[in-house]
Amino acid sequence: MWMQKGFTGQPQAQRMLLRMTREGRLPHAVLLTGMPGIGKKALALECAKAVNCLSFRKEDSRIAGGALTMACGQCLACTKIARGVHPDVLVIAKDGTSIKLEQIRSLKERCRVHPYEGQRRVIILEDCQDLTEEASNALLKILEEPPASNLFLLLAPEPYSLMPTIVSRCCPIRCRPLDPQDVAAMLQDELSLDPTRAARLARLSFGSLERARTWAREGLLERMEAVMDRLERLLRCSMIEFFQDVAQWAKETENLEQDLECIKFAVREVLRNTLRSSAKAAGAAGDSNDRTPWRQLPVDSLLLVLEVIETAAQHQRAHVAKQLLLEAVCLKIKDVVYGQGGKGHRYPFPRGRKNLSL
Repeated sequence: MWMQKGFTGQPQAQRMLLRMTREGRLPHAVLLTGMPGIGKKALALECAKAVNCLSFRKEDSRIAGGALTMACGQCLACTKIARGVHPDVLVIAKDGTSIKLEQIRSLKERCRVHPYEGQRRVIILEDCQDLTEEASNALLKILEEPPASNLFLLLAPEPYSLMPTIVSRCCPIRCRPLDPQDVAAMLQDELSLDPTRAARLARLSFGSLERARTWAREGLLERMEAVMDRLERLLRCSMIEFFQDVAQWAKETENLEQDLECIKFAVREVLRNTLRSSAKAAGAAGDSNDRTPWRQLPVDSLLLVLEVIETAAQHQRAHVAKQLLLEAVCLKIKDVVYGQGGKGHRYPFPRGRKNLSL
């Protein structure tokens, strides 16, 4: 674990949970939302410690530097939770690709009995967006008539990814992206990266430690440079060469969704640098990572490229033909960079198995 004393990745959410816990106002169900890799599960475990800590006092909530800690971290309950062996802290994860009805039924049986040794049983449900319809309905029945001494902590990217009736029975708390400086420090500590590389990965992760780790371990910075070099060659070549090169790209790539993500993050990095440069005095130099022709594009055009990539990712998940999708993406981007740059449908995306509304 990257945190050494307490959890400091989500200070605002932590303060809210701590205040409700100390004032006895913690509801039976809390929904923690936010992008993956920002510490929602770690925050849920700290909350589990807070409600079951054996020696924590209210005045202990302030430690050096103004950071917060929700529990002592040293008592028997805290150490058991940290090791994942506390009998009253249950973590429900996906079984395959979803959380299934049998898992929720088993959970319901566990909730009928009193906690074994803690003050409250804490149930942490990861990836609630992947609940099956039957599992969602079963969970809803539990939340409608919550068993005593049970605390449900639901984790999901967005509230709209769950049934509205489930959301309405939870106290929603939004978790924010992590500070890039914290992400960079964690990468240096965990993976022994040099400060410059760690800082760039932290910026590209947009606050997600999980994404930054993935980019670092899989060498996606180098992959992004290769993808962008290839895209820029396509934007400048003749149309005959264009279709030949796209066909070769479609044949060679093993993960088109990852290639699209590389383009998206490269353009987002340029957009960030463009906005930062525009805030400086006229003629200020851009970031060394800016690329031609991207750094000459206005903000509206960069946003339009991002929209193209997001739409392409939706079609890719709908199992469209890889080469046709790449052709449409590159032609649309070529039109934005060197053409009219309008929002027309001159190069429509191919249709997949799902009827997507565009």
